Amino acid sequence: MPTAADFRPSMRLSAFYAAIFLVTGIQLPFWPVWLSSRGLTARDIGLLLAAAIWGKVLAAPAIRAIADRTRHRHLLMAALAGAAIAAYAGLLPASSWWLLILLNLVALTAQSALMPLGDAVTLAAVRSQGLDYGRIRLWGSVSFIVASIASGAALASSSGNAVLPLVLVASMLVLLACLGVPQIGPMRSSERAAGCGPWRET
Repeated sequence: MPTAADFRPSMRLSAFYAAIFLVTGIQLPFWPVWLSSRGLTARDIGLLLAAAIWGKVLAAPAIRAIADRTRHRHLLMAALAGAAIAAYAGLLPASSWWLLILLNLVALTAQSALMPLGDAVTLAAVRSQGLDYGRIRLWGSVSFIVASIASGAALASSSGNAVLPLVLVASMLVLLACLGVPQIGPMRSSERAAGCGPWRET
C-alpha cells in the first residue's frame, strides 16, 4: 500500500499526465483548424500528419536507446518538451510552406516521444514504489476532457489562429512537469521488455 512518502512522486507523475493531455486535448481536435487557417489545404494537412507519424517511427529507436541508458530521463523529457516549444514558437511568424511543414514535424515528433517516456517512468515507479497507475493516469483523462471543452468554447468566439498560442502555453506547462518527473535508474533488460508496449504506440 502506498505510504505518505509515495504521494509526492505520484503527484508529480499526475502533473505530467495532466500537462501532456492538456496539449493533446487542444491539439487533437483543433490542430487541423489552425493548419487550415495558415493556408494549408486538406491534402497538405493529410501529408503533414502522415509525415509526423513517420517522424515518430524513425526517431523512436534513438530516443529509446538514450532513455534506456540514463537515470536522468526527466532531463531527456524536458529537452524534448523544449524542442517542441521552440518549434511551436517558430510557427508563430512562419509563412513558408516548407517551414510550416518542417517545424510541425519537429514539434509533433518531439511531443509524441513524451508519452512513452512518461509511461516507462510511471510503470517503473509503480513497480518499485507500489503506486496506483490508474489513479495517476486518471488526471490525463480529466485534463484532456477539460482542455477539449474549454478550447472549443474559446475558439467558438475567435479564429483558428488562437489554437497555436493555446498549444504553446500548454507546452510550457509540459516542460515544467517534465522537470518534476521522478528520476528512475537505467532500465534492466526485463524492464525494457515490459516497456516495449508504449514505444510500439509511437
